[in-house]
This record gives sequence, structure tokens and C-alpha cells, in this order.
Amino acid sequence: MLWVIVGHHLFDFMPPVYGHIHYYIYSFHMPLFIFISGFLIAYSYKGISYRQYVYRRFHKFFVPYVIVGIIITLLAATKGGIASIGENLVTLVVSPKQSEATFLWYIYLLFVLYAIFPFCEKGRKKLGISFEVLLLLIGICFYLFPIGTTILCLDYFSGYFLFYAIGVVAAWHFGFIKRHLFIFKSISAVCLIGFVALSVMAFMQPSHCGYIALCFTAIPAMYIISDTVVKHVGQVKHTLIYISKNCFHIYLVHMFFVQAGAMAFSFISVELSVASMFVYLAISTTIAVVGPVLAFKLYDGVKSKLCKL
Repeated sequence: MLWVIVGHHLFDFMPPVYGHIHYYIYSFHMPLFIFISGFLIAYSYKGISYRQYVYRRFHKFFVPYVIVGIIITLLAATKGGIASIGENLVTLVVSPKQSEATFLWYIYLLFVLYAIFPFCEKGRKKLGISFEVLLLLIGICFYLFPIGTTILCLDYFSGYFLFYAIGVVAAWHFGFIKRHLFIFKSISAVCLIGFVALSVMAFMQPSHCGYIALCFTAIPAMYIISDTVVKHVGQVKHTLIYISKNCFHIYLVHMFFVQAGAMAFSFISVELSVASMFVYLAISTTIAVVGPVLAFKLYDGVKSKLCKL
């Protein structure tokens, strides 16, 4: 979530080096996010009826998606005119990445990933390991030959499906992973070394192959960092857990706070230095985390009071 927020600061007043940071983050943070999503979708699945399952996910993801999307569309109409509202609302539903609320595409895709999982579960129960291999092979084919159209988010669905499949399969074999955790930790440690080396190369001598490798080493690398460092630093651990519990709310509205900060800063109309850029990113990211959490706490408080009346 923090990688996502930091990656959403591509503004004119940022120094040129941020362009490299932005591209670096985007080389691996969404594959990592999709992998975690796939793992949690499979790990938390309760086997309820498909209709009930989809309805709950629709209510949780798609309804807020549409509400926030409409708000952004109406705000954009202050510049594009009232005539742009209809077209932008259609785009919001049909091709979210091309809409005014472009950053919401992940929530759109997340609903789709939830919706297809029960079919994956049925396939696994019927075909066993053969289905798991098939799922991974489909993911590899999509990764190598992604769908070009942005309609229904098919380009991102195909481009990231492999990481979703890896996350799902990892959840299905979580017991095996825990029994052989030492081996997986050793592999993760090696991947961390590779990730650090590739990260250095990404800034010194960027290459397409290096960025591809980054997205695969990032998953085990982030695990070993959290397991060996983060979980032993109490305050950091609790802070990150708090962020993760509010992850959906933060993702849903963090851009309001990021953009508001950028608009306020743009009045100064100066380009940040590299040092001040990191200060700005730290402050803006903190506001983009705390702001949504406080906003939804306020919303829940008002909602509960209204229900009592």
C-alpha cells in the first residue's frame, strides 16, 4: 500500500529523479499487490453460495468504486464541462483505466479476481494438481501474450493473472510451505540479494529484463524483509498492520489527499530538490494514510448515530 501511494506522486514539481523512482516502483509493486490479493482471496474463502459470495464482494468493492468514481467525474466536469459527465461515467464502468478515476482500476480488477475464484476452487477439487498446473500455464501465456484492450480491464487482468495464480496456489499449499519454511526462507534470502542488486541496476543501467526480474524477486524479498526485520520492530510492525487493516479505505480515497497536497504545493510553483522530495513524499504519504482512516472513522461514527435515531 505504501509503495502504491509513493508511486502516485508523478507531478510537475518533482525533480527528474522521481521519474526513475516512479518507473522502478511500477516494475514490481502491482505484481506484489496482486500476489497478496490472490493469496488472501484463496486463504479466506469460506465456500458459501456463489450468489451470496459475489453479492458481498459487489457491495464491498463495486458500490464504493462507483460512488468515488462519480465524485471524481463530477469534479472533473468543472473543467471538462457537463457534457463530459455521461461519457466519463460509461468509461468508468467499461474501461476504468481510461476514466477520470483512473487509479481505481485495481478495485475494479479486484472484484473480478474475487468473482472468478470459486470457479478456480471447483476446478482444483475436480482436477487436483492438474488444474493448478493449468492455472499457472494460463498465467504464463497471459503474461507473455497479454490482451491488448483496456475494455473491462482485460489488459491488466491478463498482464497480472500469473501473480494472482501464484498467490492462489501458494494459499492452497500453505500447509506445505509452513512445514518447509526454512527452505522457503533460504530461497527468499537469495531473492532479497537479487532484488537489491536489481534495484541498484534499475537506477544505474535500466533494462527491460531487469524490471521483469524485479517483479518476480520482489515477492519473496518483501516476505523475508517482513519476517526478519519488520516483525521484530514493534512500532513499525503495529503501524504496518494498522495500514493493512485499512488498506481498502486507503486505496479508495488516498488520491484525494495526494492531489490536494499537490495542489496546495503547486501554488509555491517551485521544483523540489532531491532531498526535499523525500521529505515531501514522507509527509504526503503519511497524510494519504491517516486521512482516509480518519475520514472513514468519521463516516462510521455518523452512520452509527444515524442508525440509533
